[in-house]
Amino acid sequence: MATPRRTLFVSALVLQLLMVGAAASPLADDINPLGDASKMNTDLNERLDEASDATVLPVIFQLVSPMTAHDEAIIEGMGLDLLGEAPLVDGGLVEGAAIDVRRFSSWERVEYLELDKPLDFFYLPSEWGGQPNPGIMMHETTHVVRATDAWDRVIVSPSGEILREVDLSFTEWDGDGTAIVDLYTGVDAGHPDYDYLEPWSGEKTLYSAKYGPSGWVETRNSDTSSGHGTHVGGTIAGNGDASAGRRAGVAKGGQLVALGTGDGASIFAAEQGLEWTYTHSVPGQNPYHIRVVSNSWGTNGDYDPNGVIAQLTDRLTYENGVAVIFAASNSGGSGAECSGDLRTNVYANTPSAISVAALTHDGTAVTSFSSRGCMNQQHTWPDVGAPGRDIWATAPRGTAIDASTRTQGDLYYMSISGTSMATPHVGGMAGILLDVAPSLGAADYHRDDHDFGDSLVGGDGTAAYGQFEDWNERNNSRVHEVELILELTARYEGMENSCEDGNADDSCNDIPEECYRSATGQCHDWRIGHGLTDVDAAVALARTLQLMRDQDADGIVDHPEYTVFDAFELYESMMTTVSIPTNTDRIRHAWKGDWNHFNNGQTGAVYYTEDSHYVWIPNGTVRLEATFSATEVDLDTGQAGALQLAIDLGEDGSDDAQGQGNRLADSWYYVLPVDESAWGKWAHFDVSGSAVTLWGFLNDIEFFESRVPYTVDVMLTMDLSQPVNVQFEQRPDFYTDLNPTTPSEDYDGSMDGMLTFTRPAYDQATVVSLIQPKSTGGGTSSSDGFFSNLGGLIADHPLAVIFSLLMLAGAAGTAGYAVRLQTEDDIEDAVLVAEIDELKR
Repeated sequence: MATPRRTLFVSALVLQLLMVGAAASPLADDINPLGDASKMNTDLNERLDEASDATVLPVIFQLVSPMTAHDEAIIEGMGLDLLGEAPLVDGGLVEGAAIDVRRFSSWERVEYLELDKPLDFFYLPSEWGGQPNPGIMMHETTHVVRATDAWDRVIVSPSGEILREVDLSFTEWDGDGTAIVDLYTGVDAGHPDYDYLEPWSGEKTLYSAKYGPSGWVETRNSDTSSGHGTHVGGTIAGNGDASAGRRAGVAKGGQLVALGTGDGASIFAAEQGLEWTYTHSVPGQNPYHIRVVSNSWGTNGDYDPNGVIAQLTDRLTYENGVAVIFAASNSGGSGAECSGDLRTNVYANTPSAISVAALTHDGTAVTSFSSRGCMNQQHTWPDVGAPGRDIWATAPRGTAIDASTRTQGDLYYMSISGTSMATPHVGGMAGILLDVAPSLGAADYHRDDHDFGDSLVGGDGTAAYGQFEDWNERNNSRVHEVELILELTARYEGMENSCEDGNADDSCNDIPEECYRSATGQCHDWRIGHGLTDVDAAVALARTLQLMRDQDADGIVDHPEYTVFDAFELYESMMTTVSIPTNTDRIRHAWKGDWNHFNNGQTGAVYYTEDSHYVWIPNGTVRLEATFSATEVDLDTGQAGALQLAIDLGEDGSDDAQGQGNRLADSWYYVLPVDESAWGKWAHFDVSGSAVTLWGFLNDIEFFESRVPYTVDVMLTMDLSQPVNVQFEQRPDFYTDLNPTTPSEDYDGSMDGMLTFTRPAYDQATVVSLIQPKSTGGGTSSSDGFFSNLGGLIADHPLAVIFSLLMLAGAAGTAGYAVRLQTEDDIEDAVLVAEIDELKR
């Protein structure tokens, strides 16, 4: 009975298979051999113009929908080799002759093509003054961006209590709990500052992988090419273990994920890194708690919304709430490059990305090499600036820049310059901001600055580069709230027309007395963006917004109507100073480190880590107790050592601990009397000794020297016969703190409140008291929702509502009856369609 129908379906199936065969032909009549230039980026069009038909080109492609096996067959039929897949952008990487690429661009399934080419890493070349000044220390720049100020603040809870840890120390916000992806050349996680190895494995570096032909492969050392990624990672979140905590990164408590794009990295390798980041940062499926990706790479050019990097930057920002940071580039310029030769990084020019300019080491001027945007197109301007000159951070081994570490006198840290070095400062900042304010995401209420037709600087009709007349309506011109916070809190005053020597192109005198202002209302220019980033103020603003959105502190956003601009009106009230009375007579400071000893057999040179550490001795201190514990024996590496702690109480160069220590198991205990001569000074601690390692190279071919992890715990006992207040300013070359701890045996109740701490604070209680309800518009209160309105309707018109519900129930019953009426032919049709779909697959 159904035979004619089955015959019809089989005939249709045969016809479809014949059509597939025809479509797979690389010489199909409907494909234009000259190509479709509108589907290709500028680089690819220019390369095809100069290439012969036989020139082999690597091309990143995007299709209009996910790639199928059928698509793969067509691609191969066109003579192209499929080298990799990029499922998030419905595409991948192909390689083939130029003539085949042209044909490929005309295929109706192709949405966009771009030339895959090597990436630029924005490490400063010697011609731009790349020779470092080894006398300038990296840890100074954490002071410059005021990260140390943020770490130093105690935290007042919304209900008014001082937040403390289990050991009674004051809680601090330093990024702990949030992971930042270092997408660059990878990191050598064997470095002591990355805590990838025992005894602290997993506390800092959560994952280290390198990209290759088989995808991402986890490895301890994912930085085997340039070495830049290891340096960048230290600035982001290194813990400073190889310097007794002295050279910690901006998010010193944060976690790190290191992705190495491989030797000779290209755009596609970076795209794969962003795909990995996206996949592992999906809300609710984010085991590492990734919220930031820092990128010190790119290539110069104007914003291309169709490119794969821009597409993934948008998806990370808008869908996952990840802050995407990019270096502005190292191409200098003057800002007048508005008719061609744009100097800023094409990926940094993506509106949803945060573009970072490089400032001098002290943050007072733009560097000579930092790329200027086109003054007549604001979306090419950097968003913010951070120090990028002579940045000291973790040094790699066995890489292109490894040799310079020896000339600088340190095997564990090195100084280099570039916008690559400025960018990780902002990466670390973003990690702290998203840790204290996890609700931060895309600012649906604010868009990146853009000139259309008329420019802010040049005036009527002078807007240059990409013109987007729908900029204020398009989805992908929105920015991340982290960017908005950094812009609103950046320090610009005194930096207009402030330029480092060395850039002959830039006269640096064209910012008027009344600065140019962005849509934020703050000063903004094409050299430094909104100015020098300020971690301390940015944390206060971010946390204020979090308190406004999550008013019951349960981690759920109850009031999404509040914006960064709302918080901006209140945030300065959070930054205050408090006096904290305590019921103890003892103060504590603790740290950890890695004592490392390297003996260069070829030259006889011996290198040690710099383990100096400082502790402030307040007035009234009468006793210092120190516990030094070191893991001197390691059977896995055949290591044995003997270390001791040196203590200089009076800053006179003497070792007051010499001969004073008692050893028990793997720890040394020191008890030193303290008199007035040491008050109000810094006590200097150092680690000394010797060690030998027989087969460390079996575990780590780069960091194979003797390595002794250690901890130091210092307690100061105070004389409370009169009140004592602990307050001091940080050293400019160091960060340290003092915290209350358990009282001594001599303590009694009469001493309660005699010891106080005066500390800068983030006062959440004050901010909470200032929060006012925000009207969301529409003329109704937040409680007047659907169910409230429905209840009112029933109360006012009960009979009409009952009649309407009966009619609705009758209609639903009729629809259900109709759905059940299926003929035998209908069922057979459905089965045959399923068979056809299966055969097509």
